[in-house]
This record gives sequence, structure tokens and C-alpha cells, in this order.
Amino acid sequence: MTKSRLKRKGVNRWQAALVLLGALGALSACSGESRTDLAAKTTVGAEKEHISPGSARGLNYSSDAIYSYYVTGPRGMNGGGGKMSPAFEEGPAEPGEMCCVGIPQPWKPGTQLRIEWERDRKPFDYKDRSGLAVLTATVTVPEYAARTSGFWPIFLPGDRVKVMVADGNANGHNDLNVRPADDDPFIVEGVRDEALTQQALKRFQ
Repeated sequence: MTKSRLKRKGVNRWQAALVLLGALGALSACSGESRTDLAAKTTVGAEKEHISPGSARGLNYSSDAIYSYYVTGPRGMNGGGGKMSPAFEEGPAEPGEMCCVGIPQPWKPGTQLRIEWERDRKPFDYKDRSGLAVLTATVTVPEYAARTSGFWPIFLPGDRVKVMVADGNANGHNDLNVRPADDDPFIVEGVRDEALTQQALKRFQ
């Protein structure tokens, strides 16, 4: 093969590469996608998910005793804790730290959990168990940051509950030092589960 033919072949390869690049650029322009858009597509889902065990705590602002709670949800968000006395005059009751509820990273919008809790409106009346009930609700988990400090359900009067992952209040919805406002969008009212309530009452028979 002569040098002139080799040169010609090299030129043809360069020409083909330029044509291919031009075609890709045209396709990108037609779709309205910039190089940045295309690059972003290649990194979607690149962040690695992981689940860390978080302590299970809680706050009780209600006049009911909370004997236990349990949550189930996606991405390992399962676990529970208890037991909380009725709220004190100076503030909410808080249980000891228990282990654990899985806390996945990163947070994903629309994460929902099923929470089940056992409350007693007459915790100091050992003859009248009519205040005992098991309640359930579906709650949405507010956004939380990368650094967290436990899983916290917050029980409010009227069988209402909010859950959150404490993170230093990175997004304004996770402040453990402030009682949730009544119009907090993450508060949900529980529904009495009759079958579970009857099971709980058998413990006192």
C-alpha cells in the first residue's frame, strides 16, 4: 500500500468521525438537549443507596399513654419503639432510646410508612380498659439530610401522629424542639383497628 493511499485512508476516517459527531450534535439539537442534559442522564441513579440503623425514639404530646409503636415501609424502614407516659405539664413525654428503624439514604420524595401504635386513655385505671386501642395510619416522611439522629414519631391529642427522621431541622419540618403546628401537612389521624385492639385487650383478661 502506497503512502498516498494510506494518507487517503486516514482522511476518510477523519471525515467519517466528523460526520458522526455532526449527526450526534444535530440529534441533540433536535431533542432540545444540551451536553449538560445528556451528561446528567448518564449519572441518574449513580448515587449509591444505603440503609443505616437509627435509634427509635418518640415524643408524646397527648394525655394518653403510648405502650408501643411499629412502622413498616420501603427500603428497610421497619422497626419500632415504646413506651411513653402521658405528656407532662412542662412538655412531651419521651421514651428511652431503642434500636432501631432503618434510615435509607438518600431520602426519596413520597416515602410513606404504615405506623401502628397502642394507646391507653386510662393508663392508671387497671379495672377499666375501655381506653385501650390500637391505631394505624399511613404517614409521609418529610425530607431529611445526610446526617441524621434517629427516627421519631410524634403523638398528638386526638389520635394524631407525625413521623420524622431528625437531622438538625435541615428543611424546616424536623425540629424536635417545637411542637408541630395543627396545620402541619405531615400530621395524620389514626384509625382504630378493631381486630388488633381485641388482641391487645386479651392481655388484661
